[in-house]
Amino acid sequence: MVYETSAGIPESRLSAWLKDAAKKYGTFNDGRVDYTNADSAPVVMCTIYCQDKILLAKRGTGLADAEGYWSTINGFIDEDKPVKQIAAQEFMEELGLDVDPKSVKVASSYTVQNPKERRSYIVFPCLVVLDKRPKIKLDWEHTDSVWIDRHELESYHILEDLPRVIDAALALL
Repeated sequence: MVYETSAGIPESRLSAWLKDAAKKYGTFNDGRVDYTNADSAPVVMCTIYCQDKILLAKRGTGLADAEGYWSTINGFIDEDKPVKQIAAQEFMEELGLDVDPKSVKVASSYTVQNPKERRSYIVFPCLVVLDKRPKIKLDWEHTDSVWIDRHELESYHILEDLPRVIDAALALL
């Protein structure tokens, strides 16, 4: 499968992008951008690194894309908040993990189009480094989690672009 990648957008332009997206795609009652029928959406893809291991979570069913694949912790950027804050929200929502947004590092974004997915994504790779393994409480979006070495990644059922996003995050170490 061939993924198409291109430049992303700087975080400094994200607020304006979200305002345009809200007009184009509409919003939910709480004001978040509704990407249900969108052709493009910005996302955080958050790598947790602890004691030379990275955390993967297996995606469940009923999700926008990538059902049944192993991945990092991901989420739509559907609110006008700093990327670090969105990443911290995803850690809390999906893992029950309280992460200080100040401890989140963000790499430059890029855009990816996966032929298996409905839309292109503006990916903001994020990294948080932990000193000890936390207790993980998976939400409904995931069925399992595992700590792995980076070299084990390709032995899991992953989407082709996951190594790129993890490597971008790990480059922030």
